Amino acid sequence: MMTKEITKEALALKKLREIKGLNRKEAGVLLGVSFKTVEKFENGRTILTRTKIAEILTGYDFLFNDFELCCEGKMQQVQDRFVTKRPKVIDNNYLRRSYKKIITKEVKTLAVLRKLKGLNKFQASRECGYAKCTIGHIEYGRIELTPKRICHVVESYGFTMADYKYHLKSDQFVTDIQDNCISLIKSLSEDKLKAVYPLLQTFNN
Repeated sequence: MMTKEITKEALALKKLREIKGLNRKEAGVLLGVSFKTVEKFENGRTILTRTKIAEILTGYDFLFNDFELCCEGKMQQVQDRFVTKRPKVIDNNYLRRSYKKIITKEVKTLAVLRKLKGLNKFQASRECGYAKCTIGHIEYGRIELTPKRICHVVESYGFTMADYKYHLKSDQFVTDIQDNCISLIKSLSEDKLKAVYPLLQTFNN
């Protein structure tokens, strides 16, 4: 059994959670873990690697600088920057995904890049070094998209900001066109499909 040692890092994560106005159960919902796991983060029963800390900070929507300030005992500086208004967190997964659903064109563009890369949301979170639920939160508009976060996600997918801006300006997303084409092809009768198949093959040359 791991020895319980409450470090300054563990205390800092606890303080950040409290500044955000979350109890452990609500924090677990944001991080995609159980409230018991959140408790282990804060009571010294889990080794807090830099990667794990970064995942937690992303889920809470804090910067690493906020974490470092808390480690130095300067919690008030962090707290002064945030309104301690208690956010509503819904346990039911279906309801969580629809709550405060603000899907902007920036959010849609990140989803387009993920799909073009052939990544599901779990794989995308891993590529970005985020908690497994974070990409879902981003694409459902539940996490604020700062320029720094957008750049990180775009580059983690292997694209450039020029690629991002190109798709952002598109009147119609290429992935939507792909989905519509697939749906259209599936709706064709066998005779019509056989008729258009030779034409489709010419685009592979």
